[in-house]
Amino acid sequence: VVSDVTEVRKKDKEILIKSAVIQEIHHRVKNNLQTIASLLRLQSRRTKSQEVKDALRDSVNRILSISVVHEFLSQQDAERIDVVEVTRNILNLVAQNMLDPEFRLETRFTGPTIILPSQQASNLALIVNELILNSIEHAFEGRQSGLIGLDIKRTDTQYILDLYDDGAGLPDGFDLHKAKSLGLQIVRTLIEDDMGGSFQLIGRRGTHAWITLPRQI
Repeated sequence: VVSDVTEVRKKDKEILIKSAVIQEIHHRVKNNLQTIASLLRLQSRRTKSQEVKDALRDSVNRILSISVVHEFLSQQDAERIDVVEVTRNILNLVAQNMLDPEFRLETRFTGPTIILPSQQASNLALIVNELILNSIEHAFEGRQSGLIGLDIKRTDTQYILDLYDDGAGLPDGFDLHKAKSLGLQIVRTLIEDDMGGSFQLIGRRGTHAWITLPRQI
């Protein structure tokens, strides 16, 4: 039996070329984002306003959290991302930028693996970044150690993520819907409007950010 495989080989070659181009694009996007972050850091060093410094620092962390996703995508063929790996890398990144070197941060990851398409992974990277920033800025005041963890559950219709810390918890009378924090507004918008999920903050033995996402995303 004779079979002409010319067209098959041609299509395979086209797929490989396309994959290589996409990976290179992600690599360049990552580099561009890191360049922008470096420029913002330079600007931060030049300003004397602590408020401006804090705003630029938060912007740098948001940009770098997205670059983490593009770094993953530049190293693999599939346009899908492991949630735990993204969370672990963002946590390490934020900790390096925000924590005192002597602070002992424990991290904990439990639950099944969740793989998301790149767009949802980018959204989740921003969400995780904002929540980790909140924990590091508010949870461990006056302490030299702390825990940040991610617990994942999966049902037939939903992913349930619990990003938590063992810190001071939420202030008395806290109302998520009345919070003026830009970071929390970003989180709510991305989860509820962009990803069709739900979001709660619970002050129980620390702070728990409950994120529920539909599995069809």
